[in-house]
Amino acid sequence: MRKSFKNNIQIATILLLLLCLGCKNKSNTLDNSKFSSLKVMTWNIWGEYNLEPRYTMEGKTSRQRVVEIIKDSGADIITMTETYGSAQAISKALDYYYYTPSPDANLTILSRYPLEDFGNVNGLSPFSFIVATAILPSNQKIRVYNLWLTSGGRHIVAIKDNNLSDAEFNDGDENRYQHIQQLLQHEDFKKDLANKDQIPLIVAGDFNCVSHLDFTEETKASGLNFNRLVANKTSIAMDKAGFTDTYRSTNPKITQETLGYTWTTVGLEFTYESDLGFVPIKTDTHPEPEYRNPFARIDFIYSTGENIIPINSKTIVHHSSNLNRSFPEFPSDHGAVLTTFQINQNK
Repeated sequence: MRKSFKNNIQIATILLLLLCLGCKNKSNTLDNSKFSSLKVMTWNIWGEYNLEPRYTMEGKTSRQRVVEIIKDSGADIITMTETYGSAQAISKALDYYYYTPSPDANLTILSRYPLEDFGNVNGLSPFSFIVATAILPSNQKIRVYNLWLTSGGRHIVAIKDNNLSDAEFNDGDENRYQHIQQLLQHEDFKKDLANKDQIPLIVAGDFNCVSHLDFTEETKASGLNFNRLVANKTSIAMDKAGFTDTYRSTNPKITQETLGYTWTTVGLEFTYESDLGFVPIKTDTHPEPEYRNPFARIDFIYSTGENIIPINSKTIVHHSSNLNRSFPEFPSDHGAVLTTFQINQNK
């Protein structure tokens, strides 16, 4: 009797192993029991130029380097702006699910995990707002909004204009504040916000403005962030809505190393020309160790909900082929933000 029971156990074990061997091994499958974290990236990839020959380096296009950077990051979900025709190719290279409003759209949400309830935000421009729900291996769902706020009006480069007062600079973001209100006051968004403790909520993308959290009496005294005090209404609105700025919350001490600038990665030896992108002023030398002209932290990953906890966040501004400078090896004028979350499944 005992021997028969033992034989049955052995047979069952063999059958189970054979069944597992027959399963398709996809990147979208994880052991549920080991799942405890989620990596989310937001990145403006500057897609208009990612197949331009002049940005191909050592046989790799900018688009290929975008894929390599995402793979190296381990990002599970990416909110991408300025995709512009790259969504399908990038999702295929990553073997990720994705949603984009149209083949040449600005916004894309890519995910290692299946997506549901995806689409545009009713009544709002899909150029600026899209949404999807990712279903994690634990069956926990994450609601993700991807956005791009207008860059119109006062440009971020004015942050270095000493003739512009802090109040005048801050007033220049009124159009971005009005833009974010389209989302924050939207009926569907409010429903998602009310349900945040069951389905955690992420809002990420290119905000084209700074955060009030980065401009304090302490940073001014330290000579950081151009000695400005900026009470940015857009980031304050996100804070009042209950969202956590995941980069600043995990990097609360602001130093030169934790400024987290995401724009721009492009160095002083390039100049921007309309319809041409960044073109070199001179090509014989490059400043070291950094090769960029930084202005501000303008790309954000916000989260809210009792079951999502940001535990680490960083910016990515280098491609592995050259860690001593950003652009042009790094394929975008925006740095990426990568936040690692602890996800606690609903009981």
